[in-house]
Amino acid sequence: MRIKRILYCSLAGLIILFLSCEGGTTFTKTIDNKSSESITVKLITIYGSNTHLTIETNESKEIYWDDQIGSFVDDSYTCTQIIDSVEIKVTNNKTLIKDIRNPDNWIRKSKDGRNSREDCIFKVTNNDLQ
Repeated sequence: MRIKRILYCSLAGLIILFLSCEGGTTFTKTIDNKSSESITVKLITIYGSNTHLTIETNESKEIYWDDQIGSFVDDSYTCTQIIDSVEIKVTNNKTLIKDIRNPDNWIRKSKDGRNSREDCIFKVTNNDLQ
């Protein structure tokens, strides 16, 4: 009986060890508001929607975070792949004219390895508002 218990505990330990070594990718999306207006964003991804977030003047705020175990990206990955739609409101009746759905408007910072990262930053300045 004691040997069976040791075998079961060893097997459970090996399973946990193998699962913890799998690695994956952490994905983030951040709005960096360098404008003189407050911006409210509701990001709707292919996985569902997030709550409304307000990014104040000169504030940077993460609007999306996801940790996908066993998922890795290649060079074809873009910061806008998972975006279904975005609702954006700017104070003082201004409009954001910079297209948040255009991948060229995002700064992508990648870190490869077993625990990869894909950090995407959308920077807003006064020149991006009308």
